[in-house]
Amino acid sequence: MYSIKKVSELLGIPVVTIRAWENRYGIITPNRSEGGHRSFSEEDISKLRYLKKQMEENGVKISEAVHMLQQETSLVNVEKNTISNPGNTYDKMIEELYDDLIAYNTSQANETIDLAFSMYEFENVFHYILVPVLHRIGSDWESGLLNVTQEHFASQIILHRFSQLFRILPIDQRLPKVLAFCPEDEHHQIGLMHFTLFLKKKGHDVIYLGPNTPVIGLSSIIKMKNISIITISVTASKHIETVYQWIESTIREYPTLRIVLGGSAFEQHHAPLQLPNVHYPDHKRWDDWYESVFLTT
Repeated sequence: MYSIKKVSELLGIPVVTIRAWENRYGIITPNRSEGGHRSFSEEDISKLRYLKKQMEENGVKISEAVHMLQQETSLVNVEKNTISNPGNTYDKMIEELYDDLIAYNTSQANETIDLAFSMYEFENVFHYILVPVLHRIGSDWESGLLNVTQEHFASQIILHRFSQLFRILPIDQRLPKVLAFCPEDEHHQIGLMHFTLFLKKKGHDVIYLGPNTPVIGLSSIIKMKNISIITISVTASKHIETVYQWIESTIREYPTLRIVLGGSAFEQHHAPLQLPNVHYPDHKRWDDWYESVFLTT
């Protein structure tokens, strides 16, 4: 949750304007403390960002932007209430986002993503909209249906939005610090992004190194930043043995480190590293794993 001052800083919207939009249009509903202080959610922030974007980039008035958001909200709520399979709820947004990305429509693509974040929890947006779009674009590129510039454009738009979301999530300094990376020559980072967002939402401070990260020099980062958790994502099985060797030597140097491994390579590999502080959480039960590891010790 965020104070009105923090929201103003993040979005570049004056505090007085946020209050005016809240009071006049009721489009956001911040919580209030006993002392009357406003507390804004990620959904409130996404709605405010959507309104500002409509006004600045499309030249609409605030009343028109609010009406547009309300119409979109009504449409999504109808879909939520009438479709039993939650995965299908997002089909319309997936199609719109895919079409905009392959047509290089930056503004329209960002509007769709803004709307999604205003409607759904950010983890659901990532898992049910952004990841499927990226997978579809990657598959169509490999099949020759899209060219490399379309694939790069789409990836950069989504990675940029990931970075924005990553930046605004608050940090609880009492929680263990995390280092996240994919090993050298491993370029598929979607799973890593997803899991680090999960940890960021819990309040962890995450140093995100991303794909194609050489392990040389990581020891100094672990020491300098007092890292307690390292999460690694691997999709190519050829990297597993190298990763395992690095983990074993690193744990000898830092015995209290927790190592969290994920990615399709580990799911297909039938020889897990038998060390007590190495974890392979089921991607469908991250919350259960987190509680068993961090909340019961």
